[in-house]
Amino acid sequence: MDRIITISRWQWRAFWRRFNRAGNLNAGNQGILLICSVLVLIRYLKALHAAAGDLPQNNTRIFASLLLAIFLVWMFPLVNNARTNISTRKLLHLPLRHIELFCIRLFTLLFPPFSWLIVAASLAICYPITRARHPVAGVIAACLFIAFSALTGVTIAQLLSLSVFRKLFFAALMLAGGLIFYLGYNYGVGRVLSFASSLPASPVINAAVGTRPWLAVSELAALTTAAFFAAFWSFKRSLDVTSKPRSRRRGLFGRFRIPGAIGGLAAKDFRYFRRLLDPYLGVLAAALGCLYLVTAEVSSATLFQVFVLSVFAGNAPLAFNSFGLDNRAAMDRLRLMPLTGTTIMLGKNVAFLMVVALQLTPLILLAFWRLGLFIGLLGIAEALAVAGLYLAWGNWMSVNYPFRMQFFQFSSSRGVVVEVIAGILFGSLPGAIAIHSMSTNESGAVWKIALTLLVSVGLYLLSVWRAGGGFAQKHDRIARALS
Repeated sequence: MDRIITISRWQWRAFWRRFNRAGNLNAGNQGILLICSVLVLIRYLKALHAAAGDLPQNNTRIFASLLLAIFLVWMFPLVNNARTNISTRKLLHLPLRHIELFCIRLFTLLFPPFSWLIVAASLAICYPITRARHPVAGVIAACLFIAFSALTGVTIAQLLSLSVFRKLFFAALMLAGGLIFYLGYNYGVGRVLSFASSLPASPVINAAVGTRPWLAVSELAALTTAAFFAAFWSFKRSLDVTSKPRSRRRGLFGRFRIPGAIGGLAAKDFRYFRRLLDPYLGVLAAALGCLYLVTAEVSSATLFQVFVLSVFAGNAPLAFNSFGLDNRAAMDRLRLMPLTGTTIMLGKNVAFLMVVALQLTPLILLAFWRLGLFIGLLGIAEALAVAGLYLAWGNWMSVNYPFRMQFFQFSSSRGVVVEVIAGILFGSLPGAIAIHSMSTNESGAVWKIALTLLVSVGLYLLSVWRAGGGFAQKHDRIARALS
């Protein structure tokens, strides 16, 4: 135990030295989530107050939703902590047992301030439980549920480093998405969401307001114990990860390639982008949009356009930090290749468009079906205009503000959050113009979107030309930022 405490103390000091040297917040989606968490916290506190008033009347709908939110939010700091994985591997040189390394990893997961916020918000769920029928059993069950959620997040984060489990996890997500799609189409989205929210929360609800509270506490204790052993097993498996030679790696999209130098670069970056977790936020937004268009009795063109903008917001790190998944060796290879900076930027831009197009295609096809030909074509024009402005801003940021990203992690590094948020707002302007035009004058929306598309294409071409020249001049600075 002394060795665990000593090493954790030094890890704590090292973390805060890095944090103090940064001088700013993390860029990418993590920085945006950190800023939005203040607004979410206000809403969360109001929901806690409402749940405290409902539990004495055995109304558990809001309480179940809060527990589901706690279960899901624990995934973000755990899946997103790349430095913890790296530092744990370095400790393999020390004479430490696997259980000691695992305990150190659990301690280091609580170092970031964002984790403190999640812990505090999770423990706040005990406030409404104090007014329930069985407050003591309910509080114990809630603490076990928080531990179960954290250990489940640890397990998933560690299994994502294993190729076979990534494929199984993706297949499970596809199966769950298809099941939710089927149930939502037949029984309604509200009923499906109500049923889904009660699944992980039911033991806590039974402990707080049920007739056999201590049986529910025992069930949660067993689940938490099983989650601990699963997390420990996945931790040992993740320590044995060895990279497979490239000649043996084959992907589903590896057979399809655009001809020419741009196509080769785009294929490489497309393969890299698929191994970052941020694009799957865009997949989630597209899936929710498809579910809405299929199940809604009367579909709204405004909500369809909002879903289109949400897909781009989820993929923002791919445009704003297109060199983030390259390392120093990759940057040196780009310098040695007979390629211009403009060609390199075009390759990365094409890869971004490939990722976004795959996510938007089912959403736009459903818009043609539910909303008509005009709205579908308007959605295509809006998507092209938004993509142009995202890439125009992103090319400038990629050259001037590069930062290192890790495979199978959410994008997070020391950067400037203001530029990221400004880029999302700037890139979303065509969508905002389209929504405003459709709500005020539908006939005048065509020429406004067409003009916006022309301006977006012009700004994009200018950004490619400027960023291509800037890449040649700032190559060494970019390589140092990524090393």
